[in-house]
This record gives sequence, structure tokens and C-alpha cells, in this order.
Amino acid sequence: MAKFDSETKLTGQERRRLREARENGYLRAGCRNAERLIAAHARWCWRLRVPLVWTEGLSQYSRYGRVHVDLYTTSFRLTPVGEAELRAHPFHARTSAHDACWPKVPRSELDSLARAAYRTTMGAGNYEANRAANGARPFLVGHRKAAERMTG
Repeated sequence: MAKFDSETKLTGQERRRLREARENGYLRAGCRNAERLIAAHARWCWRLRVPLVWTEGLSQYSRYGRVHVDLYTTSFRLTPVGEAELRAHPFHARTSAHDACWPKVPRSELDSLARAAYRTTMGAGNYEANRAANGARPFLVGHRKAAERMTG
């Protein structure tokens, strides 16, 4: 995605789409400069630590679109139960611990699927902290120095 400095550079229609995305929980990015709009929405999701959910059309005149869910804006990942619940939605999703995509969804179903995917992703038991998932522990510099002073 292209680097985006300010939301003030968005057009009126793009600002309206961004405002609607903040109200609905997902972005309808079916416009010319979708990358700028997705980047602005991703920054907002990053600040709130909520999943990034957006929809887009396959092409301008296509009857189908895509729904994307990305958890890189959070410090969480999907649990196996969460992945299974996302796959249980119609239209066959490709899922991983960090994202999901429905590649061919009728345009009439994009909004309802995006809403359902957001609710499923935020559901209790469907996500876990990244550290708990891979067993990694944070490296704390201060604790190491304190331990060296006590032993040295």
C-alpha cells in the first residue's frame, strides 16, 4: 500500500466512506483510490486496536466482490475456533491465524458478510494474544540489567 500522510487529502466521497467505515466497523473500498482509503482506515483501526475489515469489487462492473479481514492492526491472532467460525460463513473463506479472505462474494452480500466477519473476529474465544499463541516471551532489558547487578 502507498504511504498516506493525511486524511485531509481525501476527496469528499472518500471522507464519507471513511466516516461510514468508522460507524459500521468495515470499509467499502470500491473506488478509484482504494489503497489510500484502506491505508487511512487501517491507521484508524491500528489506533483502536480493532481488526481491519474491508470489501472491494472484483472489477468496476463485476457482480462479485471480496471481503478481507486483517488482524495486523491488533496484537491478536485467530484461534482455531475463530478460524473455523469464519470458514463456517458462506462463500468459502481462506483463513489463517492473522487474516481471512472471501474471494468471490455476490455484491448484494458483501455488507452482511463483512458485518458478520467483524462480529465473529471480535467474539470471545475467537482470538488470543500473539505471545500466548507462539509461546514467545518479550525481552525486557531492564530486568536483565537488574539481574546482572544482583549476581555481579
